[in-house]
Amino acid sequence: MRETKKTLIIRDEIHGDMSFDPVLRFVVDHRYFQRLRYIKQLGLAEFVFPCATHTRFQHSLGASYLAGEYYRHFLKGWLTTRFDFEQSCGNTKFYTQRTFERVLEVSQDRDSHDFWGRVVRLAGMLHDIGHGPWSHTFEVLELPQDFSSVVDKMPGACGDYYRKMAKSGTRFMHEDISVLYAFQIFSELGVSGNQTPYFLPVAVLIHRKLLSSSVGEEIKKEVQQTLAQLKIKGGLDFLSLLGPFISGPFDVDRMDYIQRDGRNCGVPVGGIEWRRIVGRLMPCLADHPNDKGEPTSVVLVSKMKNQHVLDDFIFSLFQMYTQVYLHPKIVGLEESLKKVIAEKKNKLKTRSISFDQYAGFSDESFRRFLIEVLDAPEIDRLLLREQGATFRVTTLPADFGRESELQEMGYHSIENANRPMMKDGLGVFLFSKLPTSKPESHSVGQYLLMSWEEVSPVAKEFYSIKYAPKIWLHAEASVV
Repeated sequence: MRETKKTLIIRDEIHGDMSFDPVLRFVVDHRYFQRLRYIKQLGLAEFVFPCATHTRFQHSLGASYLAGEYYRHFLKGWLTTRFDFEQSCGNTKFYTQRTFERVLEVSQDRDSHDFWGRVVRLAGMLHDIGHGPWSHTFEVLELPQDFSSVVDKMPGACGDYYRKMAKSGTRFMHEDISVLYAFQIFSELGVSGNQTPYFLPVAVLIHRKLLSSSVGEEIKKEVQQTLAQLKIKGGLDFLSLLGPFISGPFDVDRMDYIQRDGRNCGVPVGGIEWRRIVGRLMPCLADHPNDKGEPTSVVLVSKMKNQHVLDDFIFSLFQMYTQVYLHPKIVGLEESLKKVIAEKKNKLKTRSISFDQYAGFSDESFRRFLIEVLDAPEIDRLLLREQGATFRVTTLPADFGRESELQEMGYHSIENANRPMMKDGLGVFLFSKLPTSKPESHSVGQYLLMSWEEVSPVAKEFYSIKYAPKIWLHAEASVV
């Protein structure tokens, strides 16, 4: 591994000073990560919220910083606040002793401690690197892809996974492309083109479906072999414990973008108590059977007195969806652009987007690409608000009883997928110590443990609430 000696310090608008060690700095300075400077975090939202010009570069740095804070508090929490609950809560069986043992062995081994800390920070940094320009709008365009230049070089089970995807014609989404970027970056950071030991653990954290795929067991074996060769403690158990930091209801992605997006859009939400969340919410190994797509090997636990902090977090997320992410004018603009592109999309059928071309796209260069290749100056007219380039959009409650009138006036409803607030659901449990005559005791009876959903009416509602506003766009919305 090539390294520099200097640690990078960055002053951030949300988190203040953030430090990045030499390995993290290599990634920050890499051209694939630097491209995120030119991709806005909220895509086209700046045309409604003029200050929403912050980038995925800023967000990814913030997520990496938060991952480090989570990791530090996670180790300290298990070592200083013992939670002994070796029994079941509902259908979930807790393995608190095994969790404590994994944390202890990693904490006592300097190489293991540093390795896992770097893995989780790299995962936070790279979790969004696969995003294309115009944020999620890029994915719905479904441009032809050809990433064989990278996929063909990827070894092992992970390479098999992506070659199978490519052969079947399955589209690579941003999570898949993030793994490709990670592979390329870690190959260049390795010695003589060999992979660094970080690639597979980071890949599993940023794209957790890898482990549930047909090659999941093979990937697990390869991770174990890597850890054994380096004599890294913790094993797959510890990797599971890091998972919720990167993908979960209170992950570093959400924790950063709620605050950053809220500030830059001028929306008075996002005042979440993130320090209390990362300091008091702990992953725990468990047998957590479920049919919700949640992980089955790990859950989150916190003290009951922190319930309001978790409630506030989800409520802030809901407010950002209602006020920003599904703002009717943003949705209407995206829909109008999709309409322009769809009418001329046949001109793109013979032009596959290569990995290098994808890596070269910024928001601006992608806009020029579409205008030139599709011969669609209407795109610029819409974005620059030229006279005649307008659309009319309105939002109304679902099933309000007068839809036929809107349709007669030339409006049609925009297909808008339901957005469950707990889409990255994970078992979350709250505990409280019961009064005891023997304070030193750690018996099972000392704890009251309940699911967050049972304790909090807010959580109970948000597990079922799906936010899908009925947005109507005038059928004649066009560019002249």
